[in-house]
Amino acid sequence: MTNAINTNYQSFKFNQRIRRIIKFGIILGLITFGYWTIIFLDIPIKRMLDMFGPLATMLAERVFPPDLEYASSWKVFISVIETVEMSILGAFYGTLITIPLAWCAAWNITPSREILYPLSRSIIVLCRSLPTLMLGLLLVSLFVFGPFAGILALAIGTIGFAGKLMAEQCEAIDMGPVDAISATGASPLKIFIYAVLPQVKSEWTGIIIYNWDARLRGSTILGFVGAGGIGLHLRHQISILEYHATLGIICIIVILVLFSETLSHFCRKWAR
Repeated sequence: MTNAINTNYQSFKFNQRIRRIIKFGIILGLITFGYWTIIFLDIPIKRMLDMFGPLATMLAERVFPPDLEYASSWKVFISVIETVEMSILGAFYGTLITIPLAWCAAWNITPSREILYPLSRSIIVLCRSLPTLMLGLLLVSLFVFGPFAGILALAIGTIGFAGKLMAEQCEAIDMGPVDAISATGASPLKIFIYAVLPQVKSEWTGIIIYNWDARLRGSTILGFVGAGGIGLHLRHQISILEYHATLGIICIIVILVLFSETLSHFCRKWAR
């Protein structure tokens, strides 16, 4: 009995030593990789450390204080409203498309594993592979300047972002109710409405709310490529080197993002 205990203890200590060696090797490898990356990319560490003094001087003399009078002007206020409207419409129309896509992209409940599943997954992956700013630039070249291109970019971003999360929630459901309703001969749509939707309703609501929060943050910068919103004023002020007005607009964007973050937090809490 004592020999067996000693053998198990020695085996435990040996395994523990092996795990420590593996962890040390991983940490050493990450440090080595980080050092090699700095050399390979030719990152000027000394220049980065020396820039804080000139940066502080530039901020104090050329950027601060923010021009709040310009930031609170009527035209900026209208662009803020336009930004919020773009985020709401982009998230709304994107969600309408995402719901059937997420249903078809979930392997366990998709109506067709041969056609609809790969097609839906391909659409979601394609939408995820295109950043919102790149989409805005592409859509502006197709539909000229304005919020319409921004709304389309945000809707496509919604499909890529929310589609994956909502499909994964469907794949994690309890299949018992699905099998029970399927045994009655119900159609795939009725199975989705009565067996799937009640199980994912709470999670989907949280994803939809969080997606709107993310779309609002994305819509603040779409004006840089001419897709409407407050980003257009930000780009204009930077182009004419009006840094005080630029900082004022940045303050408005920060307030807008904080508001959306707070609102989405309470909405997700209420939806649980």
